[in-house]
Amino acid sequence: MLIPNLVEDFFANPTGSLVTIKCYPWSVSNQSCLLGDAAHAVVPFFGQGMNCAFEDCVILDQCIQEHRGDWMQIFASFQRTRKADADAIADMALENYFEMRDHVADPHFLLRKAIEFELEKKYPDKFVPRYCMVSFRLMPYSVARSRGQLQETLLEKLCAGINALQEVDWNLAEQLVHGLPPLNQQQDNAAAKS
Repeated sequence: MLIPNLVEDFFANPTGSLVTIKCYPWSVSNQSCLLGDAAHAVVPFFGQGMNCAFEDCVILDQCIQEHRGDWMQIFASFQRTRKADADAIADMALENYFEMRDHVADPHFLLRKAIEFELEKKYPDKFVPRYCMVSFRLMPYSVARSRGQLQETLLEKLCAGINALQEVDWNLAEQLVHGLPPLNQQQDNAAAKS
């Protein structure tokens, strides 16, 4: 047997808690700086905790290159740049937990997901589901979250008063999708703010 005391070990070790950490500041003068879970732990319901920590390393490296040894500026720039994205992925991870827990069997939710899938097929450069923005694109989490909120509003308008995919007003859908800001414009705006 590979794990001889499995049952005893299982019951002797309590289940850990899942937590979200949103602290600030992440640094103390030019002495130390928190990264990853130490600065912004997230629950695992979006599968982005490790990726977010790796992004921290990339951004910290960019700040080191930009500020060339001025650790006070490096840390200040790093935490200012990353805070909005760290908070966004923490919020999205919790939202995804509630979505999985409460909505996956709800007919209205399933209709919204079906419409979302069709919009992605029809307008791949304009409409990208939030999960895809987070998991398959190089897009700041804060941009994916705000874009996702815009698209949720759009989906709610398309779902109003209907019960099936065949009832969607595709002319309205086209107008709404084309009314969204371009994806790269949202990214550029987020970069300018940080």
